[in-house]
Amino acid sequence: MSLTKPSTNNQNSIKSLADKHMKMVDKFVSELQQLDVKLWIEGDHLRYKAPKETLTPDLLAQMRDRKEEILNFLSQSNPANANSHGSLIAQPEKMTIEKVANLSYKEFVSHYLNPLHPVVITDAIKDWKALSTWTPEYFKKNYGSKEVTVDAQRYQLRNFIDLVLASTEEKPCSYLKDTDIPGLFPELLADIEPTLLYSQYNRLLSPMLYMPAADPIKQRNAFLELLIAGQGTKFPILHFDYWHLHAFIMQVYGEKEFTLYSPVQTEYLYPVDMSSNRSLIPDIHQSDLEQFPLFAKATPLKVIVKPGETIFVPSGWWHTTRMLTPSIAVTMNCLTNSNWDKFSQDLTRDLVNSLTSSENRQSRLTILESNISSYLDNLGRLLASLDPNQ
Repeated sequence: MSLTKPSTNNQNSIKSLADKHMKMVDKFVSELQQLDVKLWIEGDHLRYKAPKETLTPDLLAQMRDRKEEILNFLSQSNPANANSHGSLIAQPEKMTIEKVANLSYKEFVSHYLNPLHPVVITDAIKDWKALSTWTPEYFKKNYGSKEVTVDAQRYQLRNFIDLVLASTEEKPCSYLKDTDIPGLFPELLADIEPTLLYSQYNRLLSPMLYMPAADPIKQRNAFLELLIAGQGTKFPILHFDYWHLHAFIMQVYGEKEFTLYSPVQTEYLYPVDMSSNRSLIPDIHQSDLEQFPLFAKATPLKVIVKPGETIFVPSGWWHTTRMLTPSIAVTMNCLTNSNWDKFSQDLTRDLVNSLTSSENRQSRLTILESNISSYLDNLGRLLASLDPNQ
């Protein structure tokens, strides 16, 4: 059988069809531009940001159906394309963190959860009793005898609160974190109701996601944790949340400055290793650019979160905080369809590492990884079928 070179007419016909197809994509992208929709490429994902109520169900469906076409279009290095759509193609690090109110769950999913874009929701916990009762003095008076662990040191809570109230920028106190509210302060659960609307369909709470080796960490991250710190205190690590989980931080008392970096800036942030969620940079506010020269290229997003406000930090977004005043907050993690793939990869890796002994490690690795990956893939499809908003 011989292979012949396509005729000139066939080549012209193929080129004509390709040009026509490109013009159709160009037209659709132009329509998005007129609606002030911002698009960018993150790895092999198409990310987007749009004004509230702009993206109709029909437009969202078209974007999903034409995802590969749009990715190809945006990735072209055609100067004319860059010129005509320069306001459309956005870099996430150049964007801002909005403050919004009256946000429905569906709007949250389409504008922030699925695009993996951070947001501050100003009225998500407006009905919490904690907003009118929780103060450092309240905890000192009512729970002063409770013992808490802060930086591996045990304190009676009243003594730690004294450190919080005495904390300054020059001499900051330590940071109370990883404190399970249901476990240590179950009586406070009534103060932080109703449950956050935007954390519904949290797969961490699904009984179907049960793996004994991972369950203690899963439960700790799924439930509510208490954060208390004083003025000048900084979260000790630039990081993104474990297993690529989403995070909600509900600010109850005081003000806190958040600094976030998009996942696309990871190469500038010196992760401990390729699979680590922690940075080697000890303090982003006093960074050593001789030791970490690439950090100079990182562009942060900063926002001050005030009492009653909730910040959504999406999967993979690097972040850290600095207290502007004495601060009390509640945090929780969330797992949905939008971060399931990354979660599955992280969990598979960690379980394989923990379950595989050094002896015969290589011979067992492939079987374990295959079984875990298959289980998580099937579970992900099942959970997605049960979530009407995904």
